[in-house]
Amino acid sequence: MVGILIVAHSNELAEGVCAVASQVTAGKKLPIAAAGGLEDGSLGTSLYRIQQALDTVYSDDGVLVLMDLGSAVMTTQMLLEMLSPEQQSHIRLSSAPLVEGAIAAAVMASQGGDLNQVQQAAETAMEFPKIPQEILLEPSEPEPSKTKPDVFTPPKGPVFTEDLVVPNPVGLHARPAALFVQTASQFSARITVQNITQNRQSVDAKSMMQVASQGTARQGETIRIVTHGEDAGEAMAALRILVEEGFGEMGKQPSIIPKQLQGLGVSEGFVVAPVFVYRRTIPKVERFVVENIQAEIERFRNAINVASQEVNQVKQQISTSVDEETGRIFDFHLLMLQDGELIKAIEDKISGENFNAEVAVSSVFDEWVYRFEGLDSPLMRARAVDVKDVKNRLLYVLTGVRELDLSSLPDSVILVADDLVPSETATIDIIKVRGFATSSGGATSHTAIIARMLGIPAVVGLGEDILNISNGTMLALDGKKGQLEIDPSPEMINTYREQQKTLIEIQEKALEYASEPAVTRDGKRIEVVANIGDVPSAQEAILYGAEGVGLLRTEFLFLGRTTLPDEEEQFKAYSDIVRVIGQRPLIVRTLDVGGDKQLPYLDIGPELNPFLGVRAIRLCLEKPGIFQTQLRAILRVSVGHNVKVMFPMVATRDEIIQAKEAINQAKLDLSMANIPYADLIEVGIMIETPAAAIKADILAPEVDFFSIGSNDLTQYTLAVDRGNKRVDYLYNPLDPSVLKLIHLVVKAGHSASKWVGVCGEMAGQYNAIPILLGLGVDELSMTPRDIPVTKQLIRLLEFKQAKTLSEKVLTLRSAKEVEDHVNKFLNKF
Repeated sequence: MVGILIVAHSNELAEGVCAVASQVTAGKKLPIAAAGGLEDGSLGTSLYRIQQALDTVYSDDGVLVLMDLGSAVMTTQMLLEMLSPEQQSHIRLSSAPLVEGAIAAAVMASQGGDLNQVQQAAETAMEFPKIPQEILLEPSEPEPSKTKPDVFTPPKGPVFTEDLVVPNPVGLHARPAALFVQTASQFSARITVQNITQNRQSVDAKSMMQVASQGTARQGETIRIVTHGEDAGEAMAALRILVEEGFGEMGKQPSIIPKQLQGLGVSEGFVVAPVFVYRRTIPKVERFVVENIQAEIERFRNAINVASQEVNQVKQQISTSVDEETGRIFDFHLLMLQDGELIKAIEDKISGENFNAEVAVSSVFDEWVYRFEGLDSPLMRARAVDVKDVKNRLLYVLTGVRELDLSSLPDSVILVADDLVPSETATIDIIKVRGFATSSGGATSHTAIIARMLGIPAVVGLGEDILNISNGTMLALDGKKGQLEIDPSPEMINTYREQQKTLIEIQEKALEYASEPAVTRDGKRIEVVANIGDVPSAQEAILYGAEGVGLLRTEFLFLGRTTLPDEEEQFKAYSDIVRVIGQRPLIVRTLDVGGDKQLPYLDIGPELNPFLGVRAIRLCLEKPGIFQTQLRAILRVSVGHNVKVMFPMVATRDEIIQAKEAINQAKLDLSMANIPYADLIEVGIMIETPAAAIKADILAPEVDFFSIGSNDLTQYTLAVDRGNKRVDYLYNPLDPSVLKLIHLVVKAGHSASKWVGVCGEMAGQYNAIPILLGLGVDELSMTPRDIPVTKQLIRLLEFKQAKTLSEKVLTLRSAKEVEDHVNKFLNKF
């Protein structure tokens, strides 16, 4: 076997290059030696050390010498001149790059190549760049063609093509790549390999450096192998087995997993439970010849429409089962699916490069994933997960393959994944999940947000080791410290369970007090109620001490179906909720769709700006059949109960008048049918537009109460679309402009002897509660889990102090100044 000598100024460098080169020989002992530095260990080159190293690798097969620079070259040349002509004929000095050349030479030498072949392999090592050209391009540059002319003369024989998913954790890198090249080199067939997930170009599977530069693939990515020649079948079989067996690396990882993993705790709590590792099903992307370009573009556009409908449905499902704020995560998904630049880029690839839709989608979305992952902001880097989610959703639609349904999890598990994307969490049976643990992600990842909203302990950023744990292995998770113990000892299990028990006792103690009213130290009482979306959330509201329901989102009845719910179905659904709430107040918001909440079976029509279009009360007034059906169901269920009706997104007095006339019409219809209904039902409106807030004094005489929807009021006041990541930094309900509008509404309501509540996200925001209290808000409606803490805070405060605080913040100039001032105020408690 040809020997290799590495000469460098640093002994550590020379030894390191030898170690890397030896690693890629797939177990074959390679005659390779290092000659680096001077005898005393300092930097330089030593004739004596080079001579010693050469003696250890010299043979008649020859020796290839690679050097770094300067004196390394001159000293080696001097030594060569001192040798006999016979010895000189067996030694070649190479100008190859040190690291790349050594790796290429080592692979070729281990395959039995002669000195000429080893030298050629080393000196052509950088024929292909380390980083594929398309990755080096600036976003504004046009992407070069991904294909190059095939300069090889096609051999005779059959052609085989297979797409294989790389299964091993480290992917097709270093040692696996070398093993792949060595296996391919055993056959005479021409063999190419291509990373089709990353849409790289095909490369020679027998060239180590071509595979290392262009053909590498990460775990889960798909490579396409093409064999062409008389032994093409045998070559494909050997390479298939090599890939499917994980290049001999599968099964090794569990033994090196440490007992304890450290990540980032994002949701407090202690859990001891068996693990369930979720491994995502990646749609297989195959390239095929597109015969009808326009038909392929239409197929892609149809996939966009289907995916958009699915995202809307998932968003509304999350909005009702968790809360609207969490549901807004999907706004970013919808914006991507509507992005003209992105859609055009995909269609250009279909028409200009003859890509089928699946390949075009993969190519364009992967570019965007790469861009997001390279951003400085951790929040924006986390959005790469959303880009992948939308990409996969489109591929699922195009290929007909569906992702694993997480609704059928085993009972009481810690769910482990790389990082759960929004569409996956929408299918989870939360009752069965006791904890979350992910290999990647941060405090702003989707898993972290969902875990905090649901009160489930979670740790993120634990590293890839966690993905190799066998299902059923017992784990102990600390969601505060961010620690995960694998197969914990009995003593550790007891410790975690004791800590878990203590935490539960604290929570239960809080729940005991949660049922008591929220009264300030100087006697001011605030009604604390819940936002709900179905029977389970109504039950949760009562559990956490809600004094009633400030907002029932009726959209839950309209989701996951292809037709509108009729009156009887709505009556039954509201009745089920009333039975849970009892005689507590229940405010039912009429249908609030349109804008960012679309129903696939309800044709609103195209709108340039849906947020300012036909939505909420406008839609109900435009479609009286839908409105009347819902109003009759609400009036019927109100008999004998404390039910109120509330209209969303009111901007004018005329809308209130028309909505009240609709109620009268519904009463008349019920009377004609001899159906019992509540004749005296309180009517309120949501103050979500600046127009309604400014003229609240005009609107107050027409209603029984106001409920401030702080989410939309903030959005419309500041002209900020929270789904737009470029401007969402401006969104802050503590902005003085928003606070002044709330102050106007409260004054107008109280002047007309009408009570005023807040039912947006702000109502449960810890540093907003003292301000709202001081402004005179009568009711706070929030996510049920926020109720105990909110009540506890109110009991610590004095209304007089809060009033002074609110008067001060109304004079401040920015949300930042307000936050600083209120945080200083809260530090006293």
